[in-house]
Amino acid sequence: MPINPGDLRQRVTLQSKVRTPDGGGGGAEAWVDGKTVWAEVMPLDGRELVQAMQVHPSVSHRVTIRYRAGVSSAMRALYAGRVLDIRSVVDRDERHEALQLLCVEGDA
Repeated sequence: MPINPGDLRQRVTLQSKVRTPDGGGGGAEAWVDGKTVWAEVMPLDGRELVQAMQVHPSVSHRVTIRYRAGVSSAMRALYAGRVLDIRSVVDRDERHEALQLLCVEGDA
């Protein structure tokens, strides 16, 4: 199913976790901003939430973006000052047109 550009009205920033070595064998982890993309951010309604919880118990939002290689569940999305931890990435119809990110709202 092709993506409707008019549905992508919100901006989200994809972030990746990076580890910075401290020189003594340890290190610190931090979230680093990647691309900011247009998205459709949808809180799941009751029926969708029940269906999503069968696969991922804590899913609360579905974020749809244009297809981007490299997006994974090790990442998170920032939306309007909120953190959405990505639990699953779905390539709709495996056509590399759009990705659905199943997310749970987390802490900053």
